Amino acid sequence: MSHCTNTVVLERISDSDLRADSRAEWLAGEYRAGEYPTAHVHYDLTSGTFVVVAPQGGASA
Repeated sequence: MSHCTNTVVLERISDSDLRADSRAEWLAGEYRAGEYPTAHVHYDLTSGTFVVVAPQGGASA
């Protein structure tokens, strides 16, 4: 996640869930349709989680 600065973490999904990647992408889409139009997914190798993030401030950022 180092290439994104000043982000807010919206969701974390463990990669132990077999559908974690598709769930994270779906959640990012839901956030994009709402308050966070630039929400997207990163993978955190250190913790083994998919992380849905958005620039801090949501739609006004």
